[in-house]
Amino acid sequence: MKSFNKSWIFLLSAMILSGVIIYACKIPKNRLNSILAIDTLTVATRMDGVGCYYHRGQPAGLECDLLQAYAEHLGVNIEFKKTSSINKILTLVKEGNVDIAAADLTHTRKREKQITFSHTLFETREVLVQRKKKALAVFKDLKGKTLIIHQDSAYLDEIEEKALSQEIPLTYPGSAKNMTAIRIGFADKAVSILELIDAVSMGEIDFTIADEHIVNGSNGYRNNLDTSLVFGENRKVAFALTKDNDTSLLDDLNSWLKSAEAQTILQKFLSQPNKLRVGYQQEYILPNNTLSPWDKLFKRYAIEPFDWVWLAAQASTESNFRPNAISHAGAQGLMQLMPETANEMGVKDNFNPAQNIQGGSKYNLNQYQRWMNLPKRDAMAFTFASYNAGAGHVLDARRLALQDGMNPNQWFSTSNSKGVEDYIVLLQKAEFYNSPEVKYGYCRGTETRHYVRKIFQREAAYRSQLESLKKNSEAIPDDNTSPRNHTI
Repeated sequence: MKSFNKSWIFLLSAMILSGVIIYACKIPKNRLNSILAIDTLTVATRMDGVGCYYHRGQPAGLECDLLQAYAEHLGVNIEFKKTSSINKILTLVKEGNVDIAAADLTHTRKREKQITFSHTLFETREVLVQRKKKALAVFKDLKGKTLIIHQDSAYLDEIEEKALSQEIPLTYPGSAKNMTAIRIGFADKAVSILELIDAVSMGEIDFTIADEHIVNGSNGYRNNLDTSLVFGENRKVAFALTKDNDTSLLDDLNSWLKSAEAQTILQKFLSQPNKLRVGYQQEYILPNNTLSPWDKLFKRYAIEPFDWVWLAAQASTESNFRPNAISHAGAQGLMQLMPETANEMGVKDNFNPAQNIQGGSKYNLNQYQRWMNLPKRDAMAFTFASYNAGAGHVLDARRLALQDGMNPNQWFSTSNSKGVEDYIVLLQKAEFYNSPEVKYGYCRGTETRHYVRKIFQREAAYRSQLESLKKNSEAIPDDNTSPRNHTI
């Protein structure tokens, strides 16, 4: 009887096992299922401040936002692999070493021979980037002027085609001078498009060409630039995937890109205003001898070492004390908290002044924990820098300082030594944000340096003003008190 039972048990086990094997064999071994099995979607990107980048410690930009949401839809983690050039990114995806390439890629026939493109995310136009003052109105006005672009740029083809159609000569580096020609100058390959846009804004060069969405994006926008002169046809921007017979990931991604969730992200990006709100950086007029309408809230939620005056200086720098402020990058409220950060800090309504100030104060303390062992002034400066740019970019700047033989624990520069504030500025340059020491890519470092300095300057000014008000109030006798020893 025992032998009979054992035989049946063995037979039943074998049947179950074979059933599992048969069922497992029915699951197709394709790219999508492989991603689900390893629980990770891998994405190659440049982290160059355009389609994907880190802002205040969070992956940001349209392509990062879309792919993070897609990974959540799949129920998997996402891994961004930073690569320095489009050619390297295309090689990674072509050879199947990553799942998706997200690098602000234009859909071209030449590229389509090597990779597969997703559905179009959006269309963009090539525009002349110039300063508003004395901006050119038509293409022929470029005659006698110098236009700086990358030699291997698709923009060069557009310029040559347009010049040919209008019978305007072009000259290149090394050619003979021609005052009726458009002079083409070539930018160093290591210089990014955002650096060229900055160079136009600062007057270092007069003209370049860029895609319209880059110049009007959160890292490219400068209020002194004009982009009204358009070149060529609209260009389609999309994700890139491996080109083979396995379309499982492509089909699923394309299907998701049509979903309400994806369309909401896209519409938010496409409806982004081309200009920052007017008055965002205007000085606040102090009412009734106070620093702001929110002084009581600053006092209530201040956490050492950031007393209420520090919070007031920070809020003034962030939003000019406007509780409904929204930045180009999506930061919200008085303390300009990103929605993800607000959620981490327990803020349910980012536009509620009390909640936003409390969340900003908590986030200050959260960042301060990382730097609290430094001298207090530096610790506070590093905290504000981390609040503005994200701790990852600050750590990258420290690594650059250390590599250069400077003190990575000193934020402010002096006449004798460079501070980390000088190195975070370098993270705007492709030469530095693509270096092996840098993990988090592009950072709008000049903004961070200015941000920290402004908070320190305003804090000092506010304390001076409060001290002056205190002295004046002590010098004026109370209306209800008669002067002593007064004879009639």
